[in-house]
Amino acid sequence: MKKLFYFPVLALTVTIASCTGKKEAKPTVATETNFTQFVDPYIGSDYHGHVFVGANVPFGAVQLGPNNPTQGWDWCSGYHYSDSILIGFAHTHLSGTGIGDLGDILFMPVPGDFVPSKNDKEQYSWQAKYTHQNETVKPGYYAIDIEKYNIKAELTASERVGFHKYNFKNEGNSKVIIDLKYGTGWDNLTKGEIKKIGNNSIQGLRFSKGWANDQRVFYYTEFSKEIKNFEIIKSDKNIGEITAIIEFEGNGELLAKTAISPVSIEGATNNLSTEIAGWDFDSVSNSANEKWNAELGKIKIVTEDLAEKKTFYTSLFHTMIAPSLFNDVNGDYRGADHEVHQNPGHQTYTTFSLWDTYRAAHPLFTLVQPERVNDF
Repeated sequence: MKKLFYFPVLALTVTIASCTGKKEAKPTVATETNFTQFVDPYIGSDYHGHVFVGANVPFGAVQLGPNNPTQGWDWCSGYHYSDSILIGFAHTHLSGTGIGDLGDILFMPVPGDFVPSKNDKEQYSWQAKYTHQNETVKPGYYAIDIEKYNIKAELTASERVGFHKYNFKNEGNSKVIIDLKYGTGWDNLTKGEIKKIGNNSIQGLRFSKGWANDQRVFYYTEFSKEIKNFEIIKSDKNIGEITAIIEFEGNGELLAKTAISPVSIEGATNNLSTEIAGWDFDSVSNSANEKWNAELGKIKIVTEDLAEKKTFYTSLFHTMIAPSLFNDVNGDYRGADHEVHQNPGHQTYTTFSLWDTYRAAHPLFTLVQPERVNDF
């Protein structure tokens, strides 16, 4: 049974669905079923907002989105609306925090004739300018036209897998750069690994020291094409592999799926095969949108003011970027004791900012996330 709680908020009528026993009369509520249309992910990405912009699902481990070269505190999430330089797409991001971290495992598509710089001072020789007119962003989906390279990049995600779709429009071969050095400027890479395995896969790890004193991310990537050439272009004898460039035959569409794990490469591999076994990008993108729509639809407001709807549902959207999942599909997670704990019978979460979130965010979760609050 569902019980609807009704709260007058300013001039709005608000209904919240929660799991209790008694059924009450239902007043008139909004007729919209597409709540994601009222979300503007750009809100909060300027000034001191520090929010994540990109593709994810509610409370997912993966936050796959664009990154700028870090220019200071306002780039805590890796992206700032005032910026116009793209250096790639990382698989983890913070949102709304007071300091930066994450930005793990950066991908950047480049054309086949691209030659990376060997100059260590030129850290992101592949960077490209962009405009917001060339971006599309909505819950569960991000796209950008990289004019410099004539490439369209699209991103979506499941809970533990980031899904990339690149359309290389120039003639010739296509390439993808994998960079482990980047980390939103607040952490330092302590160990890196990028290994080619099989004909169309890579795997590895990224360990770093920053706001999180000892962060460990393992990853496994499958490409829709066979790898023609694989080259490590930057490494360190104490750290390992830092940057690689991968070449594929021909242009056109290239898909890439990257799963992450806090436990192991085997865990990441299992996460990928479990969550996104096929290559249907649109299906995964639609699923991500449906997951957001279901969560946003737990609260319905009635108002004729479109700006109020946009403000409300964007704010609700931001409450569900974190906390983020921190266990594999089989339940395994790495504890603060650095040990792997096997399937404890609940979901494990991380990125608890806890900056006064007890005041409003967690009380809200008791109403709209009753199945998650005990795990939180």
